[in-house]
Amino acid sequence: MTATVFISYSRADMEVVDWLKRLRMYFAPFGQRGTLDPWDDGRIAPGTPWQAEIERALDAAGAAVLLVGPGFLASAFVQDHELPRLLDAAARRGLRLFPLIVGYCAWEVVELGRLQSFNPPGQPLESLAPAQANKLMNELAIAVDAAMRSLVAAAPKSVLGATSAAAALWQAMRRMSLALGDSRVAFSAQAHRRDRLVAALEARLGFHNELEYEKFFLRHHAELDAPERFEFDQIRAMTEGPLHDANRTMLDALEQQPALLDTLPGMTALRQHLVFWLNKYERVFKANPAMCLLYVGVEDGVPFPSGIDDAVETWLRDNAATGG
Repeated sequence: MTATVFISYSRADMEVVDWLKRLRMYFAPFGQRGTLDPWDDGRIAPGTPWQAEIERALDAAGAAVLLVGPGFLASAFVQDHELPRLLDAAARRGLRLFPLIVGYCAWEVVELGRLQSFNPPGQPLESLAPAQANKLMNELAIAVDAAMRSLVAAAPKSVLGATSAAAALWQAMRRMSLALGDSRVAFSAQAHRRDRLVAALEARLGFHNELEYEKFFLRHHAELDAPERFEFDQIRAMTEGPLHDANRTMLDALEQQPALLDTLPGMTALRQHLVFWLNKYERVFKANPAMCLLYVGVEDGVPFPSGIDDAVETWLRDNAATGG
């Protein structure tokens, strides 16, 4: 079971030394092992309601690391929103708090002063030699991991089973979200290059294309000059690389976590689309160097389900509390 660790900080305290970036490195081995999932607001996707995302992460956390400095104590958002919720969660459900003093500040005069900080307030990270600061952050990561493993070990097995199943489903949906994002970006970039190459061929050969794109490039592949062939190769590389990899990742997620098919109405249609796309890739595209595009859609009876990207993102936001 993966335990979410919420990291609270102020950007003002990261201006000289980015302690958050450095701390992420020390949490990374535990994240790769699957025992910890450190969360900070850098994981909020552009365009999403950031305050709601922070609140969901707070509610899902099993522990919180507080990077305390003068900016942290001066931040209105931290003091009015994050900190009260963290202290309430600590009192109400036993959320473990790990204050790490990163800069000289008036720690003792604020409400946090009643907590035991991980390092002495008079010896913040900024006062230490790099090796000492690194040692302290490494010890913090180990301590947080140990605390979370103890919490998991003490939880009832029935609760753990339900939580693990819900968390596994959330993580699988997160994989779907990332792959959908990769596919969307690659498809858009590929379409831009496709239109540019079609326009170049039309201008050089003196005609207006009436064919579907796949058939157009099949017909005119032998007529490409050197710059056009370079553009063609770039388009094909996007099909072979990010588009294929994203589609493979999504189908793997659906097959490894069949419960995904029951979460959203479009998931079954997405699976059918992916099966046809990958089949065409293996049996047709790979064997035909005159193809640079691979489309499977309405004419095949398996179009990409409209709105599935938004549906996945909405599901993730609505179920963020199970993401740990």
